[in-house]
Amino acid sequence: MKKVIVIGQGFTGRLSIVRSVAQIGCDITLIVLTHRNKTNGGLIEDKPIDAYSKYVNRTLYCETYNKEMLIDLLLTQCVDPNQKTFIFPDNDFSAAAIDQSLDVLKDHFYCPNINWKQGAVVEWMNKERQKQLAQEVGLHVPNSLVIEIKDGKYIIPDTISYPCFAKPLVSLVGAKLGLKKCNNRMELEKHLTQLPTLNERYRSIKLLVEDFKKIDREFALLGFSDGQEVVIPGIIEILQLAHGTHFGVAVQGKVYPADDNDLIDKFSKLIKKIGFAGVFDIDFYESEGLIYFAEINMRFGGSGYAYTKTGVNLPVMMIKSFLGENIDDLNKKIVQSATFFNERMAFDDWYNGYMSTKAFLHLKKTSQINFIDDENDTQPQKVFMRDFRKKFFKRTVKQLFGK
Repeated sequence: MKKVIVIGQGFTGRLSIVRSVAQIGCDITLIVLTHRNKTNGGLIEDKPIDAYSKYVNRTLYCETYNKEMLIDLLLTQCVDPNQKTFIFPDNDFSAAAIDQSLDVLKDHFYCPNINWKQGAVVEWMNKERQKQLAQEVGLHVPNSLVIEIKDGKYIIPDTISYPCFAKPLVSLVGAKLGLKKCNNRMELEKHLTQLPTLNERYRSIKLLVEDFKKIDREFALLGFSDGQEVVIPGIIEILQLAHGTHFGVAVQGKVYPADDNDLIDKFSKLIKKIGFAGVFDIDFYESEGLIYFAEINMRFGGSGYAYTKTGVNLPVMMIKSFLGENIDDLNKKIVQSATFFNERMAFDDWYNGYMSTKAFLHLKKTSQINFIDDENDTQPQKVFMRDFRKKFFKRTVKQLFGK
């Protein structure tokens, strides 16, 4: 039986990979990225919802952003002497940690890579480098420049146009905290000054500051590449985004056939020029009638399960490709559109007051694909609903008494 390790911080992303690879009967291990208990310093090992899936055989825990601990865990507890195990990183940290340790991992594991060269994936996490290549293949990108914060100090060039949008140059350092629209120089100064106080990882960081573009429609596409051939079976349109700490993540979206061949060709050229082998996720958007490239994530994207549910299993393509097996559905395309619902994102928005109960239920009712609720794997949904009921009471108390 093929062995698979899924590494990540959010349970819906991990669960989507688990259920995808389970379609070919894999032995699945979860590595849950978690934090330390402030009281005793030990790891918080609360069982996450995806660990209740019938397809998960083992759950391990690792401290978030602790690369050494993650690699030690892989080498000491996950090596099978009889076969190589597949690794699916589900966030930028785990993707980077594996890529930066490729030389010690590649004899034991299959994982996303660029010509099996250690550090090559991380080099392409640089958004400025991605944008330069995107321009070369004919995609639109907003004007931008890089500002470096070092020990709280920085210089703001006079050439910046406002409003602007700031984001970490390399997302593995924690993109969500670093994202900010700044309407003027004062707001940008405030953002740059506050970043080092929000997280110690921002003591030294480079930010990409772009011309702000009004987003009329937002999209994503997922695909698979073996390093030479690229498969892009469909496109996702984001219908509703999450708020708060999940800013930028889809609550609801629509997956549909990829009919714009010129656009798909440009994205395919982008991946081919990089030479990436694995499952990838590309974000882009429409502004004033033009399509703009946003970024590439060299891992399975958060909305990727929508592809699996519409009949195109990208993680399985990666497994078969690395094993040299024939990929029967290599040319398979999404032929029918479907709306999906990320219950976890909606749940957090609901609990934090960004969404009403009525709106939550409406989103679920109007979606054909759920990321947690699954008739073939029911336990995660039961645990999710248990948590929902608990937090419904807490939310009601909070609304009534302000606590």
